[in-house]
Amino acid sequence: MQATGPERLTREIKSLLARRCVAGQCSKQCLLSELAVSLASLVVMEKSWRLWGALERCMVTVGSLSWGACRISLLVLILTFHLHGGLLLLGLILASVAGILYKFQDVLLYFPDQPSSSRLYVPMPTGIPHENVYVRTKDGVRLNLILLRYTGENPAAAPTVLYFHGNAGNIGHRVPNALLMLVNLKANVVLVDYRGYGKSDGEPSEDGLYQDAEATLDYIMSRPDVDKTKMVLFGRSLGGAVAIRLASVNPHRVAAIVVENTFLSIPHMAATLFSFFPVRYLPLWCYKNKFLSYRHVAQCRMPSLFVSGLSDQLIPPVMMKQLYELSPARTKRLAIFPEGTHNDTWQCQGYFAALEQFMKELLKSHVQEEQSQGSASVTII
Repeated sequence: MQATGPERLTREIKSLLARRCVAGQCSKQCLLSELAVSLASLVVMEKSWRLWGALERCMVTVGSLSWGACRISLLVLILTFHLHGGLLLLGLILASVAGILYKFQDVLLYFPDQPSSSRLYVPMPTGIPHENVYVRTKDGVRLNLILLRYTGENPAAAPTVLYFHGNAGNIGHRVPNALLMLVNLKANVVLVDYRGYGKSDGEPSEDGLYQDAEATLDYIMSRPDVDKTKMVLFGRSLGGAVAIRLASVNPHRVAAIVVENTFLSIPHMAATLFSFFPVRYLPLWCYKNKFLSYRHVAQCRMPSLFVSGLSDQLIPPVMMKQLYELSPARTKRLAIFPEGTHNDTWQCQGYFAALEQFMKELLKSHVQEEQSQGSASVTII
């Protein structure tokens, strides 16, 4: 998070005081004069920063309005260019086409209406203790969650799996998979519908999905009936990118991550799907949604499991191997299923055995940490 002006001033003053005191130069008069000079320079920097921020926002607003006008008047521009020509009209046509393609990226990535009833009907689990919950994100969007409760032996100590699904359907379509997780992993399972999916409000976007993930984690961490030290993130396909990013910015709240058949980034996927066009040479700012998992995974040092179905026809399995290699985690595993497809790897033989083994290793290390901390607290007086 970027520091505000007052925070930066306070930080600089503290730094200056520390440097002067360490150097043994704590003369009151000298210190006050240096503080005055530092404050004056920082105030000037702060004003410049605010001016540049306002100018940048104005430029973005003007650019977006111009782009919208170009998209609306594309047909008129083409007809006028055909009749009169001109470099300016050609530039406006190219800008409008770029704007349409930029906006069209959402249509290519998010499919909340597939199948067609996904926004109307969300199947609920039956015969299993569960809660249908609504939470709000920091920007006020209401999200729908389903919490499947583990009620077996010692439920208060059970881990909790936060399940982030792919780019189509809703959480109800993932209930069968989640129930098997509950039974095999002896864990609570929380499913969340991103904004614009299922019964959640809003429209999907990259930043919006990140906020949805944060809101889900905040809600679960606020509950007194779950073990906050055993939060495990699970993400499949697009959900893998959401899980990786959430883990990267919450290293002290996330115990482990499990990602399945996910990608390096949207630019990498674009270069794979549209290899006939020089998409690989487009700069990052051309992409409305980036999901740069190959960068975020480098910040995930918690235990990590990468699940790859080699029969995935949508996302190249090599991307899962690359994410595994990029991970700096000391405890990381790569589980490969030769017959696993993009959405159905969880139905392969040995799938839940791999997840269960990973969870056992995680819980074992967790117990060892608690024991070592306990012994340390006894010996330190």
